[in-house]
Amino acid sequence: MTELRADCLSPIDTATLWPQLGRLSNEVIATRSAEHLLLNSALAATGLANLPRIPRTVVLGVKRGLGYRGVLVARELDGGAGWEAISLRLARARDDDTVSALAGAVAGEAARRGGRTLYARVPVGSVHLDAIRKTGLTAYGEERLLAIPGRHSQARRTLLRPAGRQDRQATFRLYCRVVPENVRRQEALTQQEWRAFHGSLDCDREYVLERNGALDAWAGIGQREAHVLADGTVEGTHDVVLDLIEAHEGRHATLVATQYQFDLQRRAEERGYTHAGTRLLCARRLAALNSLKEVAAAGVEPAPLPN
Repeated sequence: MTELRADCLSPIDTATLWPQLGRLSNEVIATRSAEHLLLNSALAATGLANLPRIPRTVVLGVKRGLGYRGVLVARELDGGAGWEAISLRLARARDDDTVSALAGAVAGEAARRGGRTLYARVPVGSVHLDAIRKTGLTAYGEERLLAIPGRHSQARRTLLRPAGRQDRQATFRLYCRVVPENVRRQEALTQQEWRAFHGSLDCDREYVLERNGALDAWAGIGQREAHVLADGTVEGTHDVVLDLIEAHEGRHATLVATQYQFDLQRRAEERGYTHAGTRLLCARRLAALNSLKEVAAAGVEPAPLPN
């Protein structure tokens, strides 16, 4: 059996791929922004529309005749230290060979572009999990999705303030304080790596709770999801953060809580949040790939040997 090969798609291939997405109806990895990023990158590359700046994007495909067996979309995260596989779609309900070919190829493409870590979010119970693991992507944590109740929190003054660039270092210190070391070892060891992972959260607005010169909480709120870092040892912190999130509730708002945020999950459930699903956080450390310059033989005239 011939080994499958996943190739990078050209801008024209990417543009023509959009009408074929209906045939690639089986989603292995799917974020809500993936299809929009694929369409925008295709339009921007072909000059069909004036669009705002989009992240560096890689689109890979495994071809089958004039169509595709599978397609994967990955984007560069903030700072360039990390890449995220944001969409993997298949033509068939199960195709482990195509999944392995795509997930393996995108790691090489990300490393070639300077990435040090590849991230992916995969639903728990996916039939393709073994195929993904074989490519070196390791599941190191879980994100539990909690649907925010329909009621809106009363608009009132909050103790949190909007975060700015000057808060990045303090937020990273909070991250190191509240996230277990075994998770940080896979996710982000340095501030640059944390900046990349932080970019994968897709937060439009960020807020911090500052007390006594240190941050006790950070909240990132996007159109669809909200993420939290909070020091649970400080009484009342979780309620203050949840009040803020509920006041910014979107149409399909979801709170994302990791497997070690037990107190946050418990308090959210007491306030009426309901479980909406679980996904695995996967990461793969990448080797640095540096292209070697072509070496040409120097033209040297042979010298006669001495007698």
